[in-house]
Amino acid sequence: MLKVLVWQVSNDTSFKDKAIKILEQQHNGIEIVGEAVNEDIAKVDGGGQYDVLLVVGAKQKQIGMSKVTADAHKLNLPEEKLLGDWIVCIPGFTLEKYRQLQQLQISIFASNCIGGFFSNSLGLPFRSPFVNLWLHSNDFFKFMLEPHSYVEKSLTYKGKTFDSRKTFEFPVAMLGDITLYMMHYKTFEEAVESWEARKKRINWNNLVVMMITTDEKIFKQFDALPYDKKICFVPFKSDLDSAFYIEPRLTEKNPRFVDVVNASAQGYPFYYDMFDMLLYGKKTPLIDMK
Repeated sequence: MLKVLVWQVSNDTSFKDKAIKILEQQHNGIEIVGEAVNEDIAKVDGGGQYDVLLVVGAKQKQIGMSKVTADAHKLNLPEEKLLGDWIVCIPGFTLEKYRQLQQLQISIFASNCIGGFFSNSLGLPFRSPFVNLWLHSNDFFKFMLEPHSYVEKSLTYKGKTFDSRKTFEFPVAMLGDITLYMMHYKTFEEAVESWEARKKRINWNNLVVMMITTDEKIFKQFDALPYDKKICFVPFKSDLDSAFYIEPRLTEKNPRFVDVVNASAQGYPFYYDMFDMLLYGKKTPLIDMK
C-alpha cells in the first residue's frame, strides 16, 4: 500500500481531495501516515518512512515547486519523494510515469515560452535557458543545428522593444548572430543571470525540441531537425511524427494560435497527455479534435 505524508504549504487545498482520491484509485488504497503545515512537517517526517510527500498548495504562483524543493532541502526532507497535489490531477498521471520523468531530467529547448509552461505545470526544474523568451524560427533552427557552439557564446545587449500588443517593454539580446527577445525579464542583467544559470543545467543526453507554428513550410524545416524527440504544435493535420495537432479554437482571451497552445500547456485545457509526450514523444489525445 502506498504510504503518503501530506505537507500543506499554503491554505489552498483545492487539489488535495482529488489528488488523494486518484492515488487511492491507482494504488488500491493508500495510507496517510501524517499531515503537517509548513515547517512542522519536519516533526512528523519519521525518517522518511513513506513513499510520497504530497505537497498541498504549491500551485499558488508565489510558492511553486522550486521553493518547495529548496525548503525540503533545508528541512532534510527527501526531495525525490515530493509530489505536488495538482500534478496528480493532470490527465494521464501515474506515479511511475512522473518519477520516470523526474529521473530523466529532460531539457526542453523551445522557440517560445511553451517549454517553461510545461515544466512549470509539471513542477519540473528549468533545465534549459529557453525560458521566458522567444526567437524567430530561422534563428531557432540555427541554434538547434549548432547548440553547443551557441551556448558557449555570451549574450550581448541589443536594446529594448515592446511585445506584439504594446503592453510592456522588455530587453532584446544577441547570441552571436541570433536575436533573443527576453519577453518576461525586466532588465538585460536579469535575463543574463537566468540564462547563465539555466544553461549549466542542460541535460544534453535527454533533449526535447519544441515549437509552435501555423506555417507548414516552417514545420517541415522543424521536422528535419536531427533530434529524436521533436514536438511541434500545429493547426493542421500531418502524418509526420513531430506534428501535434491542436484545433485552433480562438477566443477573445486567446486570440492567436500561440495563445491557444500556451494555454493548453497550463491545462486550459490539456489537449495531449503531457507525460506520454515528454517521455516517449507519443500523441495521446485527451479531448476530441476532429
